Amino acid sequence: MNDRALPLANEALQQMLPTCELLDLGRQQRNLLLLRPLFQLELNKLRIGDEASGDKGLFQAVDTHYLVLSALDFMMEGTTVNMGSTQQEVLSHLSAVAQVMKPELTAQQATRVAEVVLDTLDNKAQSYREFQFEHFDAEHHTHRTLRFRLVAYQPDLEDIYRYKPTSEGYLVYLGMLDLAPEDSQELMEKMLDLLVKRGRFEAALEIARRARKLSLEYRQLIRDRLMQAYRAPGSVNWTKDMAGKLTAARGHVAGRQAEDQRMEEAVREALQASDELKTRQDLSQLLKTLQSASLIRSNLVNDITVAPDKFLLSQRSLFRARRPSGLPDLEDRLLPQLISLPANVLVANADNCISGLYPASWAKVYDLNNVFALLLERRADESVPDEDDGEITPFEPQKDQFAPEVISQVEQWLKRQFATGSTFRIDQLLGMAEAQGLESQLRRCMVLMLFRSFAQSETLFPGMKSDAAGRFQMDIAQGTNLEFSPLQENKPEQP
Repeated sequence: MNDRALPLANEALQQMLPTCELLDLGRQQRNLLLLRPLFQLELNKLRIGDEASGDKGLFQAVDTHYLVLSALDFMMEGTTVNMGSTQQEVLSHLSAVAQVMKPELTAQQATRVAEVVLDTLDNKAQSYREFQFEHFDAEHHTHRTLRFRLVAYQPDLEDIYRYKPTSEGYLVYLGMLDLAPEDSQELMEKMLDLLVKRGRFEAALEIARRARKLSLEYRQLIRDRLMQAYRAPGSVNWTKDMAGKLTAARGHVAGRQAEDQRMEEAVREALQASDELKTRQDLSQLLKTLQSASLIRSNLVNDITVAPDKFLLSQRSLFRARRPSGLPDLEDRLLPQLISLPANVLVANADNCISGLYPASWAKVYDLNNVFALLLERRADESVPDEDDGEITPFEPQKDQFAPEVISQVEQWLKRQFATGSTFRIDQLLGMAEAQGLESQLRRCMVLMLFRSFAQSETLFPGMKSDAAGRFQMDIAQGTNLEFSPLQENKPEQP
């Protein structure tokens, strides 16, 4: 077959094949890919650890799916007050759950399990970057890459780094319900009402807890936008990014508050009509959960109210002159990754890392003598006193701690020791002075004189240089141990 006949044959073959309309399964594929990190951890958990470290079989009988969902639940609880949970709080929670799940775990092993679960959520294996998975897009007949994060590790308003679930993390926890928060919560409330009428109070309590957590997504959304506007003024557009979200949050609060009030009344009626102790306990706990949900929505109302003022406050810094820069945020991106590096890698790149922390211009450090002279200077009183100027306390200079005779005696003693051309440390000089019978007052004066001589511009012994040599601790004083050695030109010549 020649080259001209081959395209014709392919075209004829395409016409013979039946046309196949592919279903658009993008949402279903997205929801499956969100769970792939959880499946990978469960599949590879038995390979974690080795015989040398004693971690072989560490994840045997450990349900990693439960631990991951429990971590997301704990982070969502933390967003009610502190915009998330700190790393230590999440690790402590996961360690406690792991020990309940597998009692034979030691505290160190439980902490190791918690670290592996948290590292999986944060994608530590890929240097904390976004998860990336490819999938087939049936609508466009091509392959696409899905990028997402399950948790975010970001600072709050007080610059304390905390973990909180992302929108994908919320979707994983809610069982892949691909619904808007208000729609999901309305479904939860209807289920809750039905369960209360049927007397299934434990199931109703679980549904109420989930419904309460759904209200947190609006709070997190508003706080994330305000935090972005605070850290990068100009990156958040009020009309596009904030106004619509606040309107939706107001509608959410109005609908849910009315539903909560109706549910609370129904639970109170059931509580009054019930005589069984277990039923009353379940209803009381359910009522507390509903009241807690109302409190969360009240806080959401406060966030909606103050959002415009906070946004305007964050935009003020936009009008300050600043240099254009495309560098990443040092606190938000570079420093967390820098701290997470292994010790050997950090040591090998210490010079480059330290230079990145230097300020653009060094602050001027003044000589201590000039600073003390400025502080002790008495300025001339050139102001005209009023008729009744009151009583003025005269300035009394502070008396010297040591008499001039004591200072001269200590200075002469030190000069005699340094004249030998040997090297001395502070602890050695104090020991020699004590052995020769010098009083404690003389030795205290000696310590202050030696520390003053550390600066070459203030030293009383120009022929000696001083260097730090560890620390010392004695009955007279303690601190950095200075080593005094003669300068090269002052060393005595060897015979």
